Amino acid sequence: MITMSNAIVALVVIALMLTAVLTWSQTAYTSFDSVSQALKQTTQVTQDVSRTDIKIVGAQMQGGFVQISVLNSGEVHLAQFDKWDVLVQYYDASNGYHISDLTYTENPSPASGQWTIVGIYTDASLTQKEIFEPGILDPGEVMLMRLSLAPLPGMGTTNFVTVSTDNGVATSAQFSG
Repeated sequence: MITMSNAIVALVVIALMLTAVLTWSQTAYTSFDSVSQALKQTTQVTQDVSRTDIKIVGAQMQGGFVQISVLNSGEVHLAQFDKWDVLVQYYDASNGYHISDLTYTENPSPASGQWTIVGIYTDASLTQKEIFEPGILDPGEVMLMRLSLAPLPGMGTTNFVTVSTDNGVATSAQFSG
């Protein structure tokens, strides 16, 4: 025979069980939503990386700087140049080996250890400045970069430069000092 006190205890237990189930369900839903959002973001980044491609089409010493021409051969519009990585491995005039991780500057005459953009062009001959979306390296465009190194690469040395976009796509080339 069920007494009133047993019925109240049963109702309290049922209420606690329902509260626990609802709390667990809300937590599970929130966790699932977080995982779903992270998966969408990862998929977007992966798609951007797979559609990004750059190539160095020219690299040489010029006027105390290293000039690098980078072609956007992918399908993604590239910007955020301050997040790009430029790494140079080179030999100086006394055959000393250097590795320099350069930082981006908007100054047209970069200081030692810096790089800048001279211009973005619609052709590899660097004759026609970009018109569409200035300051963005669109697919098919070429960016001329100026790198400042100290000490300078030695004459007749073979050196190596690597350029990497903000999403991690990289290209490398050799240049002579």
